[in-house]
Amino acid sequence: MEENKIVEENKEPQDKKALVKKILVIVGNVVFYAVIIVLFLFSLMNINAGNGTENFPNLFGKGMLSVESGSMERSETGYHPTEWETYSIGEIKKGDLVYDDVFNGDLNSLKIGDVITFYDSNINALNTHRIVFISLENNFVVTQGDYIITQSTTDSLCYDSTDTDKKKNYELTSNPNYAQVVKKGNIKGVVTGVNPGAGSVLSNIRQNWLFYFVIPVAVILLLEIVFVIKNFLDLRNEKNKASLADDKEAMLAELEAEKEKMRQELLAELRAQQAASTPTVPTEEKVEEPIVEEAQEAEEVVEEPTEEATENTEEENKEE
Repeated sequence: MEENKIVEENKEPQDKKALVKKILVIVGNVVFYAVIIVLFLFSLMNINAGNGTENFPNLFGKGMLSVESGSMERSETGYHPTEWETYSIGEIKKGDLVYDDVFNGDLNSLKIGDVITFYDSNINALNTHRIVFISLENNFVVTQGDYIITQSTTDSLCYDSTDTDKKKNYELTSNPNYAQVVKKGNIKGVVTGVNPGAGSVLSNIRQNWLFYFVIPVAVILLLEIVFVIKNFLDLRNEKNKASLADDKEAMLAELEAEKEKMRQELLAELRAQQAASTPTVPTEEKVEEPIVEEAQEAEEVVEEPTEEATENTEEENKEE
């Protein structure tokens, strides 16, 4: 009983170690393949974007961008148009992450108040601003950042398509600090959602992708190679052990067969020698003895006197 108890106590730590090892292997594989999937998706987005800075990184028509400036932030003390409350996309701050659908090329699908991502030739990069005017006949839109509007306590900085002077200013000078004319061909995406603060994380990952992706993947891949080699060696050792066990059993069986063969040959030789050294003796006939039957003596049968004879005898004695 004590020996069994000791064996069980020694077995429990081994089982725990095996379980921990199994869990670590599973977690490592999950992390490894998750990183591989992220890298694959990231690569697809970059492939779709191409080499030019004017292209929009997307995957299956969906894209996301980190906001690098505060042109869509709003001053709390400045002017806030009442229509802002009806827009689906509100304030966008620096460090936010915006989600875009790829623009379908139809200006009729856009409306004033939509936020679009477009190629800005002034900064040679993608930019995100709100639409304040749409010219269907000339295939362009006018965009403004929310920040510039809130720099005044009145609507003096708001775009007004009926104001000829402002319209000329927008269309002819395209002052990027005030408003911008964006041609239809430069519109890349339409913002559908905003994730506050997530853009900083994405920017950090893009700037340090070597530490976030390449090095971890290389380490995990190296570990996977080590595990594969170890498993291969263990498997080969198991096969060698099994082969040696089979060879041992075959050898033992062969030795047993050879031993049995030698034993049979030795017995045959001994029998032959014994037969050669033993003289021939004639067989004696067996005489059957007569069976003597014992005579049985006849038993004398003695008849007992009956009651009538006894009574007659008694009467005769009385008469006399």
